[in-house]
Amino acid sequence: MKTFRQISSGLGVAAGCNTVVRNLNLRLAEKGTALRVILIFMTFFLTSYAVPGGMPAMTEDMQLRAEKDLFYFQVRYLPFSEDLLIKCLEYEGIKHQEVVLLQSRLETGYYTSDIFLNGNNLFGMKYPTHRPTVATGTYRDHAKYDHWSDSVIDYALWQQYYISRGYRIGEEGQDTDFYLVFLKSIPYAADRKYVNKLVKLSCGDIT
Repeated sequence: MKTFRQISSGLGVAAGCNTVVRNLNLRLAEKGTALRVILIFMTFFLTSYAVPGGMPAMTEDMQLRAEKDLFYFQVRYLPFSEDLLIKCLEYEGIKHQEVVLLQSRLETGYYTSDIFLNGNNLFGMKYPTHRPTVATGTYRDHAKYDHWSDSVIDYALWQQYYISRGYRIGEEGQDTDFYLVFLKSIPYAADRKYVNKLVKLSCGDIT
């Protein structure tokens, strides 16, 4: 357990690091390493714990959390790409990622739709009323997000909502067909051919 002095010291370090980050007048693409060091440094001092000898130690979980925080900091200044989307799906622990990626392509018309470009909505989500959300409002009758990565976070919240209601979508050993059946039975979309379109997309047929 941290002492008051350790907590105070950690907060002081965090405040100092935040000032440094705010004052950095550097491009992320060119100075990614510097920002990486700063953010990991902040996470290290805020979440480290005392070990024999009084030296702080960073666990693997803490390092992963620092990497995730850095990624989400950087991604807001980078142009959208499927590679970044896939990384977000991994960080959020999205179930059945191969199907969810197909959903993003279908819902956005390969990332060209107005809902995506102006509402940052990757999955055609409506603004929810019965579950937690990170949506900030609505746009054209759909949920609106500050950034497209928030749409991924919201999809994770959506999955967790159904898991909490007893749907077994997160269990190991389930194949793609299982999740497709789940999407059809809810149903995820009003379009009765929605799942068939996902299947066609997986085969390279988008007609």
